[in-house]
Amino acid sequence: MIKHLQKLTAVLFFSLGSTFFASYLLLQNGLSAPWPEWWLSVADLPMILCALLYGGSSLYLSVAIPKKKSIGLALCIGIPLAALFLFCVVLNYWEVFGFPGEAVR
Repeated sequence: MIKHLQKLTAVLFFSLGSTFFASYLLLQNGLSAPWPEWWLSVADLPMILCALLYGGSSLYLSVAIPKKKSIGLALCIGIPLAALFLFCVVLNYWEVFGFPGEAVR
């Protein structure tokens, strides 16, 4: 199951990364008016999620004993990655959550 997750997230990360690269090029060259900017602002969290899932599954597969499940190892890897993803979500939606922003002078 983990190997399939790793392969799926690798393909998704490569696909999303390619669209980010293309959107950045279109935005810098002034082509396709609002769409590249919108894509760069919307698809950042899915790309972060794919990167964390791929990295976590790769780390699990490299550390775990083959053909043996280790729930403790999965928790030790998964909990910090989930916390990092939640931190990225909070940073992405900082104003929506109503957290204080920059001091107004």
